[in-house]
Amino acid sequence: MSAMSGCSGWGIRKGGWLAGFLLAIVFLPVSSEGQDFEGRTISSLTFRYRGPQTVDENRLLGYMRVREGQRYSAEVLDEDIVSLYESGLVDDVSFFGELEGENAVRLIVEVVTRPARAGVGFVGNTVFSDKKLAKVTELEGSGPLSDQEILSARRKIEEHYRGFGYPDVLVTHRLQETERPGYADLVFVIDEGVKSEVRKIRFEGNRAFRDVELRREMETKQKGLFSFFTKSGRINPEQLQQDLERVKDFYRNRGYLRVRIGEVRREPAKKGRVDLVIPVYEGEKYTVQSVSFGKMSVFRPEELEPALSLTARQPYSAEKMRDDIRMIRSYYGSRGYADAAVTPDIRDAGPGAVAIVYEITEGQRYRVGRVNIQGNTITKDRVIRREVPMKPGDWYNSVDEEATRRRLQNLNYFDPVQVSGAPGGQAGYRDVNILVSEKRTGSISFGAGFSSIDSIVGYMNLEQTNFDLMNPGGWFRGGGQRFGLDLRLGNQRQDFKISLVEPWFLGRQLALGGELYYRDLLFLSDVYDQRNYGGAVFIRKKAGRRGYVRLEYRLEKVKVDVDADVSDDSLFAGEDDDYLRSAVGLNYVYDSRDSNITPRRGHRLDAGLTAAGGIFGGDVDAYTVSVKGSKHWNLPWDLILNLSGAAAVTGGFGAGDDEVPVFERQFLGGARDLRGFDFREIGSFENGTRDMETGEAFGGLTSAYVTTEVSFPVIENIRGAVFYDVGLLNGESWDFAPDQIYSDAGMGLRLNLPIGPLALDYAVPLTSDEESDQGGQFNFYLNYQF
Repeated sequence: MSAMSGCSGWGIRKGGWLAGFLLAIVFLPVSSEGQDFEGRTISSLTFRYRGPQTVDENRLLGYMRVREGQRYSAEVLDEDIVSLYESGLVDDVSFFGELEGENAVRLIVEVVTRPARAGVGFVGNTVFSDKKLAKVTELEGSGPLSDQEILSARRKIEEHYRGFGYPDVLVTHRLQETERPGYADLVFVIDEGVKSEVRKIRFEGNRAFRDVELRREMETKQKGLFSFFTKSGRINPEQLQQDLERVKDFYRNRGYLRVRIGEVRREPAKKGRVDLVIPVYEGEKYTVQSVSFGKMSVFRPEELEPALSLTARQPYSAEKMRDDIRMIRSYYGSRGYADAAVTPDIRDAGPGAVAIVYEITEGQRYRVGRVNIQGNTITKDRVIRREVPMKPGDWYNSVDEEATRRRLQNLNYFDPVQVSGAPGGQAGYRDVNILVSEKRTGSISFGAGFSSIDSIVGYMNLEQTNFDLMNPGGWFRGGGQRFGLDLRLGNQRQDFKISLVEPWFLGRQLALGGELYYRDLLFLSDVYDQRNYGGAVFIRKKAGRRGYVRLEYRLEKVKVDVDADVSDDSLFAGEDDDYLRSAVGLNYVYDSRDSNITPRRGHRLDAGLTAAGGIFGGDVDAYTVSVKGSKHWNLPWDLILNLSGAAAVTGGFGAGDDEVPVFERQFLGGARDLRGFDFREIGSFENGTRDMETGEAFGGLTSAYVTTEVSFPVIENIRGAVFYDVGLLNGESWDFAPDQIYSDAGMGLRLNLPIGPLALDYAVPLTSDEESDQGGQFNFYLNYQF
C-alpha cells in the first residue's frame, strides 16, 4: 500500500487550506508496483480515523466526488482534498490505495477530524454577559464547528458590540482541549475597546462648504433623538472610510481636483461619546479650459462633443467626466466596438485650469455570434430570449449587454443575472453569455388590512409571476405569464378576483390579459349597496420607452340595492335595479417616475376614454373622459414636492345625462383626493350632486382636483408630510365653473412597513358648502401610492 496524497494538519491550521492543498498535490498517485492508478476502477472506498471520530463518514462523503465504481482520477482526488479542507471539518486528510487484481483499486481515506465542541466560553467581556453573547453567536448543537461557522459567530459578536457604541471591538478565538477525548471548548477572546458614540462630526479646513453640507454626504451620523431606530451615532470603521471617499467625491465634483482628507481624530466628549474631527485640505478650485479627443477613426470629435456633460469653462467634475467616459464607450459599443477603452488625460493648463484629453483605444468591430443561456431550470429559453435585443448576425452592441441584464432583472425571475461577451466560434464574432439563477416567483399571503374607508379586511393573495398555463406537469411555471388570485373579506366588502396576463402575445411585445371578479361593496353609501360581477379582457402595447396604450372590453352585471324606506322623490329611487354593463375603455399611460411608492423625480400621465352601451349593447349608456397625472421634485434635505391631480367628465348617450346611473357618476372626498372630507361626501343641493331627501352625496358628472404635498424625512422608513387639496364637483357634463370650490389642508405620516406602505393623514376643510363640511377628517390606509 502506498500514500496517494496527504498533508499535515498543523500546516493547514497555520497556513490555511490552500497551503495544505499545495502540500497534498506534491505526492503523485503511485501503486505499490510503481505504476499509475489512473483510469482503474475503485472497487471500495473506506474511511479510517486517526484519533476520535467526531464527524460521521457520510457527512464527509457529502463533500467528495469520488465514489465506489468510478474510474480513479488524480484530479478528482485533488478536488476532494480542497473540498474537505474548505468544509472546516478535518484537520488532516490522506488518500491510500492498493491494487486488487489488474484493474481495481481499494481506496482508503485517512482523516483527522476537528474536535467536537464541548462548550462555548468568553474571555475579556465586561459589557455583556456570557449568556447574552452565547445567544448572539447563534451556535447550536455540539458537533464539530467549521471555520466558516466560527468566523460567522465572531462577526455577530463584533456587530453586536458596534451596535452599542464599541467600534474598535476585536474578537478572536481558540480551541481549548478538555479531558474528554475528541472534544474541545470554543473560547472567544474579546478586546472590547472603548465606547465611542458620535456626539458631533466636525470638519477642519473647509472653506468652500459648510459642515452641514459635508455631513449630508456621510452615512455615519451624529447621535440623535431617534438613534434607537435610526442607529445614528454608531461608528463602523469600514463605513467611515467610505464616507471619507464620498466627501472627497463631493469636492472633486465641484472643481476641487486635488482635495485631500486627513486622518480622522476622535476627541472625547462625555458619557462614552466622541467628536469626529475630519481635516480637509481643499486645494485650488479648477476650471476646465478645454476638452478634446485623441486619435479616432470611427467618429469625428464634432459627433461626440454635443453629448459631453463636462465642457470648457465649467468647474472640473469627476462625476461628469465618468459620465462622459461611459457615453463615449456607449457610442462605440453601439457600433459594434465592444472593446473600446477610454482613458482621460488631465493636464495642467495654467493656474486653476486643466485640459482634458480623452485617449480612445477603438479595438475591433464585432457581430453577434451565439446567444448562450445557462442556469434556467424552470424558465423556458424563449422567455429569456425575447428580452434580449441582440440577435445573431447583428452588430454587437455592448450597450445592449446592460439593457439585457436590466430587462431580465426586472422580470424578477432571477437573482443574480450576469450578461457578458466572449470570443465567438469564428473571427469577428462575439457570443452573448447569459447566466441566471432562478428565484422563487410564486407567493401566497394571508393577513388583514385596514383603512378608514372599508374598516378591517381579511385577505388572501396567491400570485405566480412566471406562470405557464400549458405546463401542468411543471406546476404551471416557466412560461413568463402572470397569474393572480385575490380574496378580500370584511364587514364592508367582499372581493374575489382571478387574473391571467400573457406579456408576449403571439411572440410580440403585446400583452393580452383577462380577469373574472365578484365585488360586493357596502361602504359606498349609507343609502344603497352595490354588487359587481363579470369579466374583462385587454391588450396592452408599449408606446415609446416609458408609455403604453391599453384597450379593454368589460362585461359585468351591476346590482344596486337601495334602502326600502327611500321615497320616490329621492334621486336614489330610480337607481334600484340590475344593470348589464358592456363597455370599452382606451387609455394612454406615460410613467417616468423613479418609484411608484415614494417617487422623488419624474411624472405620470393617464388619459382615458370609456364608452358603455350604444353599439356595445347592455343597459348602461354612458361615457367618461378622464385625465390624471402627477409630477415629483427632489429638493434639498431630501424634501419631496409632489403635485398631482385629475379631471373627469361623464355624460349619457341616448336619453341624455339624466339617465347616467349612480355607479357611473363622479365622487370626491376621502384619502385619495380631498382628504379633509369624508369618503365620497362632497356634494351640493344646489347643483344636484346631493340628494335633498336623504342628504347623501349623489355624485356629479364633472370633477377636478389638484393636491400639493411636501414630504420630509423623520427617521428611516418614516416621512412626514404637509399638503393642500382643492377641487370641484358639478352636476352637469363639461361644467368646470368654479361656483363652489372645496379645499383642505393637513399633515400626515408615510410609513414604509414590511406589510406595505401605510399613510396616516389628518386634514381640515378650508372652503366648502355647509353639507359637505363635517370637520377635520382622519384617514389611514395601506398600499399608499402616488
